[in-house]
Amino acid sequence: MTTTDAKTKKPQSEEPTVTENNCDVEQTRQAMSDLYKNVTMAQSCIKTLLPFVEKQEVTKALHKQVEQYDHYVEQLDEMCENLNFDPTPAPKFAITMANMGIKAKMMTDKSVTHVAKIMMQGTLNGIIDLYRMIRENADVHPDVMLLQKQILRYEEGKLESLKAYL
Repeated sequence: MTTTDAKTKKPQSEEPTVTENNCDVEQTRQAMSDLYKNVTMAQSCIKTLLPFVEKQEVTKALHKQVEQYDHYVEQLDEMCENLNFDPTPAPKFAITMANMGIKAKMMTDKSVTHVAKIMMQGTLNGIIDLYRMIRENADVHPDVMLLQKQILRYEEGKLESLKAYL
């Protein structure tokens, strides 16, 4: 929807397009930190889960996910370097608690269905965070917004693929 400027009679967009020149730098930095936390938390949880997985097919799929998250971390590191910014990592306490929860859950049941359930719960949490980030960060650098959306699509695809293991 557009409005018209009374003086010039030119249509004006209600929401200006955000470019790298007019993005909110603080919001961009916060978005990068939040994205970094999301990706590193997922990466850490998968690495914790891997030793408990007995089925080779699932192990391969989880290793591929770790590699993809490694790639996302590299992209974020490059973006942060370009903005002269160090992202805030996920709190060690949160990572430790999540990893302890995974280990405890895996002690009782190492079935593929249980692994899929744990992965789906974590992935869904990540997806929820990504939707929140995208909604709240309309004025971030376009490259950061693009990466947020790429990671969201990736995680949604992983959620769908995990259904095959239920």
